[in-house]
Amino acid sequence: MDKQYIANAFKKARENARLKRKEVADILGNSEKTVSAWENSRGQPDIETLYKLCDIYKISGIDELFNHSIDGFELKPEEKDLINIYRQLTTNSKQIVMTLSELELHHVHAVKQGETQIKILPKTKEQMEIALDAMLAKKTPSQKEQFLRVYNQSAAAGLGDFINDDSFEMVSIPSIPEGAEFGIRISGDSMQPQINNGDIVFVKRQSSIEVGEIGIFIYNGDAYCKQLVYKDGTYYLHSLNSKYKDVPILGDSIYSVGKVLDSYSESK
Repeated sequence: MDKQYIANAFKKARENARLKRKEVADILGNSEKTVSAWENSRGQPDIETLYKLCDIYKISGIDELFNHSIDGFELKPEEKDLINIYRQLTTNSKQIVMTLSELELHHVHAVKQGETQIKILPKTKEQMEIALDAMLAKKTPSQKEQFLRVYNQSAAAGLGDFINDDSFEMVSIPSIPEGAEFGIRISGDSMQPQINNGDIVFVKRQSSIEVGEIGIFIYNGDAYCKQLVYKDGTYYLHSLNSKYKDVPILGDSIYSVGKVLDSYSESK
């Protein structure tokens, strides 16, 4: 922590407290010139004065004073909490956090650049699941209900698309239907107006779907979000959007991932 960083922290804390240098100097019984020196890296207060400054600026302690800003911007409360939690972790736990953070950052960059979603290695996936379970264990029942595992590789509501079970994220959703076990993002518009492109569908794992129900199906290696219908002695994967033709189910190369209970749009 260099002198300029410390000086910036003093200045930022005073400004956040909406105090002028002269007001701080008067409270401490020092000169305004002395307070100015602290904020311009020309001097530093002794330890006793540091604690007095924390009281004046309504800061809980010296740690918070010097964590108050990084590279000129103020830390948000959740960022401070994250730093405090990280400092209490073991070396191994810190490594897991760093690994997951780097994966998530890679994922964010990939989405921005329109790249394919990354695939999580089995060992890292196991570590992520352990970390997620630990995170959810600390939440109340109502808070737990707001998190859903959503697979990143979308099922197509148009053309087929393969689901990659190794790539997922935990998404906070205001209301999750009872029985929903996971979510899948939808690509395409063939299930409009009920399900739109980009929506998350809530899925209950089922090995079979009743006629008339909407489900996630794997057919000839592709994943579909469709309604199961039966007509003229043949089963079809039916699109709600009339511009798409039904897909006839021929042979036994189809199985059900689960029943779609409802859908959710993150843009709303």
